[in-house]
Amino acid sequence: MLEVVFSDSAKAAMKLAKRYSKKGMLGGDMGYVGRKPSKAELEKLFEGESVPGDPADVVCIGCNFDIGDISGDLDGDAREKVFVEVFSSVEFRPEELERFFRLQREDFEKLLTAAKSGETIRVWKSDIPSSACAFAFVCHALHGTPCDLRAVSLSPLEETATDSIQQFSDWAEVMPGRFYRFLPLEQPVGTAERRVQKILWDGLKAENAPLRALVNGKLLSVEEDFYDRFLFKCIPDGEFVMARLIGNVLINYPLGVSDGWYALRIKKLLSQKRLELVKDMNADHPYGKVLRKTALF
Repeated sequence: MLEVVFSDSAKAAMKLAKRYSKKGMLGGDMGYVGRKPSKAELEKLFEGESVPGDPADVVCIGCNFDIGDISGDLDGDAREKVFVEVFSSVEFRPEELERFFRLQREDFEKLLTAAKSGETIRVWKSDIPSSACAFAFVCHALHGTPCDLRAVSLSPLEETATDSIQQFSDWAEVMPGRFYRFLPLEQPVGTAERRVQKILWDGLKAENAPLRALVNGKLLSVEEDFYDRFLFKCIPDGEFVMARLIGNVLINYPLGVSDGWYALRIKKLLSQKRLELVKDMNADHPYGKVLRKTALF
């Protein structure tokens, strides 16, 4: 069985889930903030099981398809441009970019090969725009193949080992030892749904909007200022640190939008002179700028 996830973080977590060992987790080095947990508390915290299968059988289709131009290939120039823009706070060397897109292409080719050979493919999807887009893309790419396509949809709420309730928006937030708990949620993706998702992707690709968002559970093409309303609600009067603003938006409006996108929108407000730079508190941190509204806001 080939496991398909939609972000590098989820890929790393799933690989760990495939070889999860409670004994191995408890035997490693740990650091603690505050009180060191007791042995019993640690054992309960790391309760878990592995997901059956080989860690090598995990692929990532994680190209942030909710953002930017999707008219070209998965690893084409348009997608590279989007990647660089969204993660512009990080200075990538040419070889790092080349490696990222090479791995994307290799994972995609592995997916296609598995599908054409009739292998079972299990997709781990969630209710965030990038995941919804990637799922539609995968159904489009696998159209006409004989694979047995299955999906595990992330349940937004789960009881934890400490009897509390944890809320999830994406698989990257799930501990490796907890993935197995979601296996009973696996459902086959029937021919009709695969066709609907293919048609959806065809439409989104033809529209090629700046953004794609989930609106009342439906994946739609939207304008680039779609999320600005949530950003504006979190901009305080007076001076504020860019990092804190982005953090507040992500916490108060957990819509699955990346911090990189909000950083791009803040840069747009700066270019429009609706925000102004007060000082760069930490030049080494991309979000270390102190900003404030201007009279144009």
